[in-house]
Amino acid sequence: MKRLVETIFFLSFLSSLGAFITFQIMGGPDRSVICDQDSLPEYVVCLSTVRELNADEILWVDARPRKQWEADGVDGSVLLNDQEDWIDLEFGFMGKMNEDFKPIVVVYCNQSGCGSSKYVARQLREKHGEALGLQVLVLEGGINALKSEK
Repeated sequence: MKRLVETIFFLSFLSSLGAFITFQIMGGPDRSVICDQDSLPEYVVCLSTVRELNADEILWVDARPRKQWEADGVDGSVLLNDQEDWIDLEFGFMGKMNEDFKPIVVVYCNQSGCGSSKYVARQLREKHGEALGLQVLVLEGGINALKSEK
């Protein structure tokens, strides 16, 4: 039994040492969000595409829960989600647009395929897109794309 424990300890030590050396040489895993604009559906954009636009014309809309938005939302972003009182949040959105009109709205949530950002973007497009001349887009990769950029 003692021999078995020693063997397990020795193998665990060698495995950990190998992982540590590999990490030191290669670095951590690549956590960037890979995005191909040509393969995305309509109204969905890669962060690289957003970065090519004029930053002064973009209003970021966070479709995540309030606590997450408060913790790490994009500076100057507006909270608009389907978990809280839509009318109140939409009023905040319209107030921000009246204060400083931005013709491009980029909605993000937690990750790729997040239904919340798609819902919010569709609502904004249907209610305000044509009337205000807005281009409403969904960020592929959500907040993770923004975090991986830093």
